[in-house]
Amino acid sequence: MKTEALLTLLEETAEKLSIKLDYDRIRKGVVTSPGGSYRLNGKDCILIEKTLTTKERAELLTSLLSHFETDDIFLPPEIRDRFEKVRAEGMDLLPESDELEIPDEPH
Repeated sequence: MKTEALLTLLEETAEKLSIKLDYDRIRKGVVTSPGGSYRLNGKDCILIEKTLTTKERAELLTSLLSHFETDDIFLPPEIRDRFEKVRAEGMDLLPESDELEIPDEPH
């Protein structure tokens, strides 16, 4: 499956799970995180660094979404398989944030 199609399916999965998904510049100062999930006013949210490549976004979103309960929604088999792999191996698909190449903010 092409990376763009995979990312679209993952974004649709977030929507099905009622997770607010945003892409934004989050690398500021010493913050090097590529993104993460959090709860705000009782709502699940995911924030991802917008300068990540499509592949990095898909890998991070796969890792983050794999932590949510998905039994009650339909997922394409490839997405479900990816989530199960992450859960079974207890792994994150994205390299450590200090290994990512995130461009510096323009001055």
